Amino acid sequence: GGETLAVAVNVAHRDEVQHLAERTRQAFGECHLLCNNAGVSINRPVAECSAADWEWVWSVNVTGITHAIEAFLPMLKRQTAASHIINTASMAGLVPLPGFGAYVASKYAVVGLTEVLHQELAGSSIGVSILCPGVVDTRIFASERNRFDRNESLAHTQANPDGHQSGSMETDFDDTYSRMLSPQEVAEITLAAVEKEHLYVATHPEWLALFKQRSDAIENEFGGSIAH
Repeated sequence: GGETLAVAVNVAHRDEVQHLAERTRQAFGECHLLCNNAGVSINRPVAECSAADWEWVWSVNVTGITHAIEAFLPMLKRQTAASHIINTASMAGLVPLPGFGAYVASKYAVVGLTEVLHQELAGSSIGVSILCPGVVDTRIFASERNRFDRNESLAHTQANPDGHQSGSMETDFDDTYSRMLSPQEVAEITLAAVEKEHLYVATHPEWLALFKQRSDAIENEFGGSIAH
């Protein structure tokens, strides 16, 4: 076994993430693997998302990662040992999922942010990866249980009794894309990809068909725009 340090942190709060980085430095001196994995989801159409919904999802899924990068990157640059940053996006950062607009927007942002960070740190001792999992056996689709503005969340549920408020992923996709992995399986795939210095870590290869639909559509529209 190894030495561990547990610190409760709300990644949406910059000062708490800064405190975590300092505690890490004090306890271990260095950080070799930074996993920015905190995430929340809202399952309802874009038109039904409130300003508070957008702020909540963005504060955790995107700003939480920027807080961690700001807090830990100086340490990673100072240390002599190699390190690696893993930012958890989602297949929803590569493929649009109707009914998850706020979540999808945040994960697209994570993909773009991490791609830029990877280019900016190229040639350094700091590696960067984007984790894009499909369905994983967590409670992310019931993450509104952790909201601080629970009254608003409850009001939305009562006003939309037929809305998607369960703890499951409800989409129009067939079972092909519903294969569920355990967190342990995702961790093993991720660590193997990090060892190979992969930028993109995809845990569910069956989603490639959906990604290709999107990329092909973009390519076709590029051609159409150029032709006119």
